[in-house]
Amino acid sequence: MKRNQIIVIVSVLLITFITGVTTMYFLYKEKYGIVRSATTALTQIINSGTLTTDIVDASYVPVSSPSLAMSAKNFSFSCQSSTGTLGTATQQLYVQNPDAADGGWTLTIAATSGPTSFWHSNSSSASYDYNDSTSSGCTDGDDTDSLAGQMTIDASSGTLAKGNCASCTVTNITKGSQASFAESSVNSITLLNAALGSDDIGDWKLTGVGISQTIPPEQPAASDYSINLTITVAAV
Repeated sequence: MKRNQIIVIVSVLLITFITGVTTMYFLYKEKYGIVRSATTALTQIINSGTLTTDIVDASYVPVSSPSLAMSAKNFSFSCQSSTGTLGTATQQLYVQNPDAADGGWTLTIAATSGPTSFWHSNSSSASYDYNDSTSSGCTDGDDTDSLAGQMTIDASSGTLAKGNCASCTVTNITKGSQASFAESSVNSITLLNAALGSDDIGDWKLTGVGISQTIPPEQPAASDYSINLTITVAAV
């Protein structure tokens, strides 16, 4: 037999031997408990988030001190009205529902300090009302203060759109109708109403809400009249 043939035969026998021994070794270890295997079940919990609202910029970053400047008016001996727009590209009204309100939700706006609030100027110490319905705010009525003036908000004039969500829509979310504050009877005004059939997961933005304010006759001139309003979202 040639030398090369002998080498090949020996090599094949050696490989076969080593393979067999190795196989027997691991079978032995597994049989007698030296080698063990186990399966670990991984679990994951994803909790629903919190229904929230905020005023955000175009990148959905909350605006630290949102504000709205009503149209400037001159002193007048007659009743007059100023206007403004709530919700702009840089100050959007924003709602997030991360599977928190499956039955729907409402977005409302009200005076931060309640129905006894009023417009006030620190420089002139003058004030006027935001919720006196007498003569559409031109004269003072039978409310708790002696101030005239009334604010009207028209959410129906606004633009509702989805935010960052991939698949949510504005279906079954309706804008509120025009309404005026009236002490005791209308202390908050609805901006958005999401019905039961609205998306359980999504985010939405509202811009272009019209605001008008009746200013009573002979209201003293001042450059710093202000009133704070708060938007609130609540599950239904």
